[in-house]
Amino acid sequence: MVDVTVSAEDQLTASAFHTYVYLVKAGKPVGPREVMRGANLTSPSVAYRNLQKLIDLGLVLKDEYGNYVVKEKVGLKGHMWLGKTIVPRFVVFGFIFVGVLIAELAILIPHLFFATSVEGSFWLLTIITIVAAAIFLFEGSRFRKKSE
Repeated sequence: MVDVTVSAEDQLTASAFHTYVYLVKAGKPVGPREVMRGANLTSPSVAYRNLQKLIDLGLVLKDEYGNYVVKEKVGLKGHMWLGKTIVPRFVVFGFIFVGVLIAELAILIPHLFFATSVEGSFWLLTIITIVAAAIFLFEGSRFRKKSE
């Protein structure tokens, strides 16, 4: 699978984005009415318009039966695919910092339990990790809401 950023990224509206994500998740050829229902679009004409835009961008193909299928799963600006789920990159970075925070706490808890001293720089590192995780997770949730 190639991780290519869509060259016409700015042309993807929120509904076209959701249409593309639905087609990837479907993983099989689907008709316009299925796309309308699956991507929560308001009408079949919106589905047709989004599908045509995705065809024009080279992301989707129309088969001989009038169904649509993803030509190639590509990376979308600010997002990454985890299987068939698309996740804002901010969220991924946030969870990386949460993992680092868990490792730091695993080191810190025995020191607190046995009442041994902890270097001041380690406390600073832990605080910075908490702040970084919070910022990335907050921005990821804002980014996700913005693209909905």
